[in-house]
Amino acid sequence: MILVVASTIIAVLYLLFVFSSIWLLLNHLAATHAQVMTATQELPQSDFARFWYVGKILVMQRAADFGIAIPPSPWFKATFQTDIFSPAAPPGTVWLYPPTMGVLAMLFSALPLAASFWLWRIFSIAAASFLLRAGGLGWLPIAAGLASPAAFHDLLAGQNGTLLAGLFVSSLLCFGAKQRLGGALAGLLCIKPQAAIALPMILLQRRYLAALFWCLGTAAAMIALSIFLEGWRSWVWFFTVAEPASGRILNLPLNRLAPGGYTVLMMARSFHASVAEAWALQAVSGVIAAILIRAAWTHPDGEPVTRMALTACLATLLTPYGYFYDLVGFSIGMAAMFEKSPMRRKPLFAALWLFGGYTNTLQNLTGFVLMPAAAAIGAWAIWRADRPESRAS
Repeated sequence: MILVVASTIIAVLYLLFVFSSIWLLLNHLAATHAQVMTATQELPQSDFARFWYVGKILVMQRAADFGIAIPPSPWFKATFQTDIFSPAAPPGTVWLYPPTMGVLAMLFSALPLAASFWLWRIFSIAAASFLLRAGGLGWLPIAAGLASPAAFHDLLAGQNGTLLAGLFVSSLLCFGAKQRLGGALAGLLCIKPQAAIALPMILLQRRYLAALFWCLGTAAAMIALSIFLEGWRSWVWFFTVAEPASGRILNLPLNRLAPGGYTVLMMARSFHASVAEAWALQAVSGVIAAILIRAAWTHPDGEPVTRMALTACLATLLTPYGYFYDLVGFSIGMAAMFEKSPMRRKPLFAALWLFGGYTNTLQNLTGFVLMPAAAAIGAWAIWRADRPESRAS
């Protein structure tokens, strides 16, 4: 009876989330009042508009280096009124990504903005599906993860969470039997380094040296490509403007931070901790998570799916900077644990899968960031389930 009630509640909450997301998407893309991107207003394509804008600017700048003038169109100048490459750009609008992400932005800026948005979504879902299948994950957790509430957040925001989840989760699944592939996928995460924050605890072990070499080689190739396409100044800008801006954003008062953060740092701030206290709690959480990740990957006979899901939980406790659209990988892990767990444990993993998207809703309702508690519960449940006596039961 309890399982039936829990399943019904989760199903209803999921359907409500899906229908509300579709309604928001249709209204967002049909909006006529948001056709100018300023410091306080977005285009209907949301965060993707910034990505596309950066690609256009980088193409113009690189063409100018070779004496080719590509002037911005009147529409471009009228639409994009905030220079997100400027150090003076308001927090939350400045471009924070390394030049390796700029390589992708340049590729997707070739099409008009609206068409490029949908191509980006199709590419992200297709690439993540292909990579997760190559990593050995079944179609059920792949579909559930990529249709999770967190993935809908990623869709609405026009963000990169789905693609990065495909790279991160697939790399974890491949580190055991396909180290070269796993290392190459890990190296591609240099487009957003904080998405790979858990990987050093794994790769800096002797048994994963092959994956480490492929990771470093792939990252080096991406960096070289970014220098070729964007020039050295792109990296100078990243270290002198973007990186300091990231630190300033994390130290802003909570009411000025973008909503939807999920980290221990942001949770502490939501409970009125000072900046210093929040960073101290984040440091403690990060150290504990790092130790547990290393311990989980010390034994070569670990079950790949379980170890991946555990790492996805612990990674959320490790990073100080993350938002709801970054929780697609966590949702994939919970969907995978749901598939392989006995019936009595399925409601827990289904609820955690749902929580990856509802964390922003709960923050709006309560004012508190609660995702770290959910991630800790998930890690504890997986750790216990992976013990020999638990598997025997």
